[in-house]
Amino acid sequence: MAGDSLGVYVERFLGIKHNPQTRAWYSKYLAPMVENLGAEHPLSTITRAEAEAYWRAVRARRNVWESHPTKTTQKRALSPTTLHNYLRAARTFWNEMVRQQVVEYNPFDHIKPPRDKRPAVMKAITTEDLRAIWQAALHSNPRDFAIITVMATSGVRAGELVSMNLHQLDLRQGIAWVKGKRGWRKVFLGKASVQAIQAYLKERPTNKGDALWLNIFGQPLTTDGVRQLVDRLAEKARITGRYNLHAFRHRAAQAWLDQGINAQIVAQALGHADVTVILHIYGNQDDRRVAKAIRQAEMAPFEEPPSLADLELEEITNLLTKPA
Repeated sequence: MAGDSLGVYVERFLGIKHNPQTRAWYSKYLAPMVENLGAEHPLSTITRAEAEAYWRAVRARRNVWESHPTKTTQKRALSPTTLHNYLRAARTFWNEMVRQQVVEYNPFDHIKPPRDKRPAVMKAITTEDLRAIWQAALHSNPRDFAIITVMATSGVRAGELVSMNLHQLDLRQGIAWVKGKRGWRKVFLGKASVQAIQAYLKERPTNKGDALWLNIFGQPLTTDGVRQLVDRLAEKARITGRYNLHAFRHRAAQAWLDQGINAQIVAQALGHADVTVILHIYGNQDDRRVAKAIRQAEMAPFEEPPSLADLELEEITNLLTKPA
């Protein structure tokens, strides 16, 4: 394969993705582009017309879940979300090539994904189901309870959760360093998480290495182990709704936004480099949450915000001393 070919540069691009899940995601969504345009195709000669032809081929696909480990192949068009993923992967790759000055322009920069007209779907675990799993964990063991508490309150990814270790855990300050998509990052723990971890540490064997979370064999817990743990608790709690590992992260993010926490702070807490990711992923609200917010503010159009002249001295002091 020639050194300036599309296939070579895609392999190099994948090689700089240190997180295995990220690397697998880009590999999945870039592979059809390489196959369609040709792995031997010199990168600098690929045109916008060729990019458009590839995009038409993707949109014309009528087989979904091909080679999926658990789902059978279905004959239907790709969903707007899947199409968006294909285009996003291609754009990101070519933007990186432009940044490295390998090519002069991104041949996908003018292509727009189809609009998703489907109703918004709640991607977070519901508060009712979260409480039920939390209660099931409480009656399970201190480790399970600590894991569910940390997942529910910190927005940590499953891969980051299992990377937590003892020497990078500061319970006094409520800080844990975890290995995220762009290297190690700081996760902030609240009082409930700190107390749950402290209770777990009292039972955790002291001679089993540095990994914080251990399985029943005393070995570091894996993401699959966390998934099995959550499945077991969900079955015990008779949960039928969404409870995949990322649903806990969605619930935390949506709860923080509902509390009025700045989106930039939410982005930093979740380990996102760009605040627009927060608005894109968590901005869609389901009907129930929209209705609740609107009904709570039903009379707001009739009310004027209070001025200082309308407030008592104690209320003014509280406003002035309230933390930003």
